[in-house]
Parts: sequence; C-alpha cells; structure tokens
Amino acid sequence: MGDVYVTIQHKEEYIEAKWQGHITADNVVSASLAFLELLKSKRCSKLLNDKSDVTGDWQEANDWLQFEWLPCAMEAGLRFMAHVYSFNMFSQLAARELQERITPEVSMKSFYERPLAEEWLRKQDDTAAADQRAATA
Repeated sequence: MGDVYVTIQHKEEYIEAKWQGHITADNVVSASLAFLELLKSKRCSKLLNDKSDVTGDWQEANDWLQFEWLPCAMEAGLRFMAHVYSFNMFSQLAARELQERITPEVSMKSFYERPLAEEWLRKQDDTAAADQRAATA
C-alpha cells in the first residue's frame, strides 16, 4: 500500500534497520535486498535489526534469508546482528528460527530492549567472530 515499513540507515558503528507496522515475508525480502545494497557500499560488519514496533508473521522469508541473502551479506562483510524483538508472538518465533538458522555464520543475539542490543553490538569485535567461525569449522 506504499506504507513505510522499514527505515535503513548507516550509523557510526552499524547499519540500522528500524521496522514498523504489520510486515510480511515479502516485506522482509524487499528490505533485506535494500539493506544488502547499503552493506555492499559501506562494508559494515554490524546490523541492528529493530523490529520492536511490528506485528506479523514473516517466517516464510527465513529460507530465502538463510540460503540466498546470508551468503551475499557475509560476502559484503556482515558478521554481527543484534535483533530487537517485537512483542508480537509470531514475529518473535520467526526471529528465533532465523537465529538458529544463521548462527554461527553470523553472530546473532536477540533482545527485548533496544539499548541492550546497541550495547552488545558496539562490543562485538570482528577478530573474535573470525576465531569463532574457525573453531566451529
């Protein structure tokens, strides 16, 4: 309907995706493609994925995110994702499933509070992620 459902912007230490409204799997795919373009141009290793203001079940996007988007995002430099949960049960379930699918390739942690997500993301170090991936390989 032309409503804005995500705002993506480059911050000093990470890229932020701030979601709002009722979202679908198609919305997640479209926004993830836009995020990927910004990631390629900025070569940023961190994503703050804030879905605290959404409703909707976007779980159908998880296959695409795991098998299509994730390899491209990792090639462009993504290593860490802090996810801020929605209080919507369906959105939480989709996020939990995504975390199971993409860890340990990307270090993903979910939070109920945005300040905690930002703090965790700022503390992440690219060399630690490389060591963790090597240890699990």
